[in-house]
Amino acid sequence: MNYNDAVAYIHSASKFGSKLGLANITKLLELLGNPQKELKFIHVAGTNGKGSTSCFIANILYSSGYKTGLFISPYVESFGERMQVNFKNIDDDSLIQNVEMVKETIDVMLEQGFNHPTEFEIDTAIAMLYFQQSKCDVVVLEVGLGGRLDSTNVIESSLSTVICTIEKDHMSILGDTLEKIAYEKAGIIKKGCPVVVYGSNDACTYEVIKTQCKIMSAPYQIVDFNQISDIRYYDYSYTFNFESFKDLKINMFGDHQIKNACTAIKAVQAATSLEISEASIREGLKNTKWPGRLEILSRNPLVICDGAHNPEGIRSLKNTVVKYFPDKKKIFVMAVMKNKEYEKMIEDIFPIADVAIAVRPSYDRALELDILKETIQKYCKNTKAFDKIEDGLDYAVENAVENSVICTFGSLYYIADVKNYIRKTGL
Repeated sequence: MNYNDAVAYIHSASKFGSKLGLANITKLLELLGNPQKELKFIHVAGTNGKGSTSCFIANILYSSGYKTGLFISPYVESFGERMQVNFKNIDDDSLIQNVEMVKETIDVMLEQGFNHPTEFEIDTAIAMLYFQQSKCDVVVLEVGLGGRLDSTNVIESSLSTVICTIEKDHMSILGDTLEKIAYEKAGIIKKGCPVVVYGSNDACTYEVIKTQCKIMSAPYQIVDFNQISDIRYYDYSYTFNFESFKDLKINMFGDHQIKNACTAIKAVQAATSLEISEASIREGLKNTKWPGRLEILSRNPLVICDGAHNPEGIRSLKNTVVKYFPDKKKIFVMAVMKNKEYEKMIEDIFPIADVAIAVRPSYDRALELDILKETIQKYCKNTKAFDKIEDGLDYAVENAVENSVICTFGSLYYIADVKNYIRKTGL
C-alpha cells in the first residue's frame, strides 16, 4: 500500500454513509488496543468556530511546551491536515502503516458481525493511533458532527469540554430546534470535566447545557464577552483586552475571531492540570493561522476565501465585509452543497453584491449550477454561472477594479481549488 492507496481506502468508506453512533468506533478502537485511553483531550464542539477555536487552543498548548495533537475536519488541501502533531501533518509512512492496521482490524470486525465503519470513524481510529504513537501530551479533538453520537465522543474524559456557537445546521440529523441541537452538542460533557461555553448563544441553549452539566456534575462557565474591550484593528489583525489580559494580539481576520480566541483562553484555563502561562497564551494567540477562514489570498486584487456554509457563518462574513470594505466593489463567488440552507444564505449576503458568480465543485453533493444561479439572481441581477471554478475566478479577476474585493464562500470543499488558482496565476 502506498500513500494514494491509503487515502483511497479511507475515502472508499464514504459509500457507507455518515452514521451517528458509538458502537462501531468503540469496537474498532477496542480491537486496536484502545489507544485513546492513553491520551488526554480538550474536546471542542459547535456549529461554527470550533475549528478556529481548536487551533487557538492548540497553539496555546504548543507555546506552553506541550506535544500537541490536533484532529480537525474537513481538510482543505491535504488529507494529512486532519491529524497533526505540533502542527505538522501526519507523515506518509505513519498514515500508510495505520491505515493497514485499521483495515486488518475492520476485516476482523466484519467477521464478528459488526457493520463496516464509516469514513469518519476510520479517520478517528487512525488519528487516535497516531497521537498515541507520537506520545502527545494533549490532543485538541474537534467534533465532526453534533457531539453525543459523534465518533470523537468515544473518549471517556477531557481536561476541558468546549461548546462554541449553537445554530441551526444539519437539522435533519441533529434536530430542528436550537434546544435539540444543544442537547446533541452537550452530549460530549463528561462526568466532572469542566465545560466552557461560547458567550453569544441563544439563552435557550444554555438551559440545555446547564441541565447536562448538573447531571454530569461538571463545572460550567459561559465566556463573558462583555469583558472584551479596547479592540484595535490594523491590517487584518486585532489587538484587544480581555479580563485581566491587556493588548492581546491575533492575526485572524473577522471580529468573531476575537470571541473564538477568548473562548480558547478560558478552555485552557479550565484545564487546571495544565501549566499555561500568560506569555504562552499571548504567543499562541498571535501565532494562530487557520486556512479558509476569512483568509487573505491576494492583496492585488484583494481576494478573500471563507468556508462559511451555513446562515450563521454567512452572517459573520457579511458583517465583516460591510464593516471593513463598505466602499469596495464586491465580487462574490459561491459554491454550496445541496443539503445546506443555501436560500437563507443567499438571501442574506447577495443583496450587497455588485457581481455574483455561481460555480459548482466536482462533488456529487454540490448544488446544481442552474439552481444556484437562479436563486442568486433573485437578489443580484448581475449574476454569472460557470461549470469550472477556474473560469469563474477568471471572470471575477477580469471584473475587479482597483477598489474591489473578491470573496469566495459557501463551502470548505472548494477552497483548495481557489488556492491552487491563486498559486497558478501568481496573484
